[in-house]
Amino acid sequence: MSVHVREARPEDRRGLAAFATDTFEWGDYVLDAFDDWLADDMGAVHVAVDDDDVAVAIARATLLSPTEAWLQGTRVHPAWRRRGIGTVVGNSLLGWVRQRGGLVARLAVEDWNDAARAQVEAVGLRRVASFARAHRTTGEVPADRGGNGGRRARSRIRLRPAHTTEAEPAYVSWSTSQLCREVRGLFAIGWTWRRLTYDDLTAAAGHHALWEGGADRAMAATNGDVLEAGWCDTSPSGAADLARALVDLADNEGAARVQAMVPATAWLRDAFSGAGYELDRISVYAKGL
Repeated sequence: MSVHVREARPEDRRGLAAFATDTFEWGDYVLDAFDDWLADDMGAVHVAVDDDDVAVAIARATLLSPTEAWLQGTRVHPAWRRRGIGTVVGNSLLGWVRQRGGLVARLAVEDWNDAARAQVEAVGLRRVASFARAHRTTGEVPADRGGNGGRRARSRIRLRPAHTTEAEPAYVSWSTSQLCREVRGLFAIGWTWRRLTYDDLTAAAGHHALWEGGADRAMAATNGDVLEAGWCDTSPSGAADLARALVDLADNEGAARVQAMVPATAWLRDAFSGAGYELDRISVYAKGL
């Protein structure tokens, strides 16, 4: 049997249910997101279908800025794997991005997922940045995580909402920093990454999502019961206090958990680990178009 690639349709949901539900131990998000993906004017969903027009693979692209695209949700039916179908669907989406003026496409893969990393490298993407998803509850620190005998030690700094006038110095500090260079200026929006701009910091300040504590800064907002921080600007001497200050902020905002996407440089990982966070490594891949 052969396959061809086309744009996804609502009726493809039935075919996707056969292979895009139990991808991970916890399940999968593709079917939950499928309808929103189809309705996204800035994105495209492509499927590979068999001779009976049943979907056997899927992937999605969306434009995060006029020139930056994000790829995600690549899934292939087990019976159709190892035939290069994921690569075919990926290349189809890259063509869609080029037609709309995109200059770079990116995606993220957790470091444990060797199969996914091999697949994206086959499409010609290369790893450009490494992040750590630092996450923990706002309660006590387990004794084996270090800290104050298992009790949560509060930070020596307090994060306060930054005014929009602080966006410019924050951007200057970040854009000239070691952290910025190490991750090529990228920051996280949920589970997507693109280059940070001055306007992002201004908008965050306007929505009370830019926080400042002396020389340390973060963009963070609550999402349900989680305080999510997608960007931080800190130093080796201030990182541990910032890590604890985010927990304090989550507690003050009524969030039960905190999650921070931070550059995976050694001293920043050590600071968050020492503050009781668990860390998962994530690699961001990119391809110029």
